[in-house]
Amino acid sequence: MSSKPSMAIKLGDLLANPKGGKFFPVCAEDGGPAVWQCDWIRILWHPTAYNGEDARRLPLCLEPNEAAAAELARFEKALVGQLASRSQADPKLFGRMLTTQDTESRFVSCLKTSARGNSFIKLKVCLDQVRLWDAQGQALQETGDLTNRECKVRAELKQVWMMSGQCGLLVEVTDLMLKEEEPQRYNWDN
Repeated sequence: MSSKPSMAIKLGDLLANPKGGKFFPVCAEDGGPAVWQCDWIRILWHPTAYNGEDARRLPLCLEPNEAAAAELARFEKALVGQLASRSQADPKLFGRMLTTQDTESRFVSCLKTSARGNSFIKLKVCLDQVRLWDAQGQALQETGDLTNRECKVRAELKQVWMMSGQCGLLVEVTDLMLKEEEPQRYNWDN
């Protein structure tokens, strides 16, 4: 569950990164950073780069709880509405004018379902930049293995990226509060 009430968010002006990728910055209604926080939630596996690439931003996949998933879904719905409005005003944005339903079908959600039917939340994390805390709020130097660790997350809703007719919300983790690693035990009763 979020420790703050859900905030209003808005899209900035369309920008391009140095590689030519287009994106809309996202901010809170007051112009400050759009921040999402959730209470204790489980990390599904340790972040790794796809195919061992040297990516800076890695996927952080979390086991969703109802409150976290609902709040992220509200943010995404608000952004889809804003993108659809912008498409109505400037049809060249997506190559043609899109309805809210069209925009929604192009939107890649951070709320995912695996091929096996398991739900998860997919965020991004830069392990060399994220601030780490123990459960008492003391700074940590190392993450250790994050697989199955309980954490509190603070993340910024950074941007809506646009690529090949698709778009999606980039949510980047800024702080992780981690519970102690629990030693793995074999369950002899099963």
